[in-house]
Amino acid sequence: MDIKDIRPIRIEEHPVSSKTYLIPTYSIGETYAMVLKAIKRLDSGLVIYGRVRYGKTRAMLYCRQCLSIDFPSIPVAIFFAERDLSPSKGGFYTSLLEVVGHAKWEDHCSISIKKSRLKNFIIDAAFNDPRRVFILFIDEASRLLPIHYDWIKDLYNALMEKSVTLLPILVGQSQLLGHKETLLKAGEEGEAIVNRFLLYEHSFRGIRDKEDFVECLGYYDSAVFPEGSNWPYTRFFFPEAFAAGLRLQDYGDMLWDAFKESYKGLGIKADMEIPMKYFTKTIEILLTEYCESDSASFSLSPAVCMSLIEESWFAVATRNSKIANTLA
Repeated sequence: MDIKDIRPIRIEEHPVSSKTYLIPTYSIGETYAMVLKAIKRLDSGLVIYGRVRYGKTRAMLYCRQCLSIDFPSIPVAIFFAERDLSPSKGGFYTSLLEVVGHAKWEDHCSISIKKSRLKNFIIDAAFNDPRRVFILFIDEASRLLPIHYDWIKDLYNALMEKSVTLLPILVGQSQLLGHKETLLKAGEEGEAIVNRFLLYEHSFRGIRDKEDFVECLGYYDSAVFPEGSNWPYTRFFFPEAFAAGLRLQDYGDMLWDAFKESYKGLGIKADMEIPMKYFTKTIEILLTEYCESDSASFSLSPAVCMSLIEESWFAVATRNSKIANTLA
């Protein structure tokens, strides 16, 4: 191997190996545009929903990354709602104090002190930007109970009195829409919560068309790591093949056709939609498990593409999704 093709770091240290990278898909771009609109209008009520494994959490992380660049002074926190999320006000405030980064979130104190600390922390953070806004992404928001919405509303109102806007952005599966219907049936109080936090529904989708698919492949050919280096992801794993002209984007037709063939075998009438989980897993298997075959003559074949997709469990997961939706 030529010295110029010696990798600058170990393979296991690369973000593809640790799955800590983010791809800006078309759907993620749409989602970020909705977030920007909410910020511009200081308008709460955005709900981002989609099916499991479609990349909603990664989209949320990508939005946070973009916000840190576009609006570095706007505070952003992400709250991952756990399945056993505390139904007690004190426990809920403790969780939020931890999420926003309060130094004393573990202190044992009264509910009123916890709420005061949370409110004051958010106010101080929001005043760093002239918009006076604090963005709170809530992932797996379908796990919130009605009482949690009440407590968020109380916090929202308390902040409004201080000219600060709390923008909770709810992220989750389609059950969130069921929550919305349940709250509306509860009367005026439920309607107030819906209008405040569950008003604008944005459907997050997977990869539906070849153009988006090929563009995502191109990300691996252009994104570099270490940052500022001349080591695109594809080159890092296949330095000799890359030097000879290998680009994943050039295999867009072949890989897309392989996904179509795999999907066709399931007998599903609906148009194919590839969850980001299985798109990225397919490429990660290629990069991390086939890199030992790197050479100037390395290339992909339809058979290899089909094998990669099979190993990603795309077909199995899609079949399970079909069964789950049939039984729902």
